Amino acid sequence: MEWKIYGGVTMKKILVPIDGSDCSKKALMKAKDLGKAFGSHITILTIIDSIRYLDMDFKFDAVRDGIDLSKQLLVTALEDFKDYPGEVETLYKTGDVAEEIIDVAEEGGFDLIVMGSRGLGVFSRTILGSVSHKVIQHSKTTVMVVKDCGQVDDQ
Repeated sequence: MEWKIYGGVTMKKILVPIDGSDCSKKALMKAKDLGKAFGSHITILTIIDSIRYLDMDFKFDAVRDGIDLSKQLLVTALEDFKDYPGEVETLYKTGDVAEEIIDVAEEGGFDLIVMGSRGLGVFSRTILGSVSHKVIQHSKTTVMVVKDCGQVDDQ
């Protein structure tokens, strides 16, 4: 069954980039609610930011540790979807975070990106996160930014 919303827009595929922050957890729960309402396939994505490791002598070890943490983050996120009636998949990538989100969304034909307004970065906590800002500005896919990232209500 294909659900449609205003103007014939479909939400068959929803992409949810996460980083372990409260905002990304809130976005994950919002995507779950939307997905249930519209019968959407959900992809949970996390990205290892390889740019921060460019000048490190131990880059390989740092990226490997990032991959291990990302896998654990995805396993934890997937636990929140045990009762989800639709299809859910997880994916991790390495690269520039915003660019990877945009690329995955466009290459995968996603209808919607649901993401938090701020991530784990110290600087990005003061303003709309630089990642979410870049995704909003450059993605051809519709982006929903979830705000109010205080306490997360698990469902």
